[in-house]
Amino acid sequence: MAIDYQKYAKAITDDLLGLRPGDALSINTEERDLEFARTVAQRALEITDVTVKVVVTNKGKISQVLDFDPAPPAHRPVAQAMLRICHRSPAVTEGDFLDVVVDPTDLGAIQKLGHLAEPVVLGRRIAVPWCVAEVYDEEDDESWDAVFRKIDLNIPNQSLSAMYRSRSYETSGITEMHFEGEGTSFSVGVPSESLFRSGHQILASGREFLSGMDFDRLSFLVDKDSVNGRFRADVTVFGVRKTVDFTFENGLLVDWTHSQALDRLLSFDELLRRVGYITMRDNEIIVNLGGALSDALSQLPVSEELIPDWFNMSLYTLECVLERNLDVSCTDSNGITRQIARDGVFLE
Repeated sequence: MAIDYQKYAKAITDDLLGLRPGDALSINTEERDLEFARTVAQRALEITDVTVKVVVTNKGKISQVLDFDPAPPAHRPVAQAMLRICHRSPAVTEGDFLDVVVDPTDLGAIQKLGHLAEPVVLGRRIAVPWCVAEVYDEEDDESWDAVFRKIDLNIPNQSLSAMYRSRSYETSGITEMHFEGEGTSFSVGVPSESLFRSGHQILASGREFLSGMDFDRLSFLVDKDSVNGRFRADVTVFGVRKTVDFTFENGLLVDWTHSQALDRLLSFDELLRRVGYITMRDNEIIVNLGGALSDALSQLPVSEELIPDWFNMSLYTLECVLERNLDVSCTDSNGITRQIARDGVFLE
């Protein structure tokens, strides 16, 4: 399919970041996506009338920094915004293990392979609009179709729906979530300090933005010692996609479909064998083993000593994509259970 990069760039600048005149946008991109970064920069200039900075990296190292200037006279910078362009290539299904064994201390390689958890940022939240925009190989029609389908469905309206759902869950006193399906039956504890975060962000200044095209996903933290049951999931381990059955007892992963690659990854850290958080939207639920999201804490601790015991502090992570048609229910602090999703579609 022909990719309409101009349309995607406009959605990023207008609907996600919500750029305004005077915003100084900084873009971080790999070399292979530099042309798309240029397209975004040109669209941003039309709105902000302020120099756009593009930081280009190669294998994690800065290779060049480019400034894109507006036509004079330029607007004086009054605010900042940040964009990271992240390239996603489809996982392969052949083979079992990398030719080169991955060292758990090689965090650069682990990040490139998608197994490095988000850093735990203490005592502060980012104070400027920011966004992660995913770019795919041109032949990845399925991923591009999903992007443009979401753009065509009206991003602001979809964002309001996700925000309404997140507020509904946060005010209903959920203490447990239950997931049921053909290969799945498990429950997790939901700490009272956990928010249900969508991609809709509100800064202390009151400014609102969306942090990426997955703005309709809700993410919530899990008590790492609470998971019990089993689920079947598609996982990508060191770049190779697999279907795996997982079994948990009292939070710990006690059995799984063994392979050389997965066994190697799970040996990196005992906390990688515990759940950190779960993301969910219609027909998509992802259980994230390993590191949790500090952004989903209602109050950010100012030091590591104040981080709750239930919070997963692993350096590593593994996304486990569950079957599409799960039933989901929740239990509140009064012991009342209600169904919130049927056959993968959320009811609220």
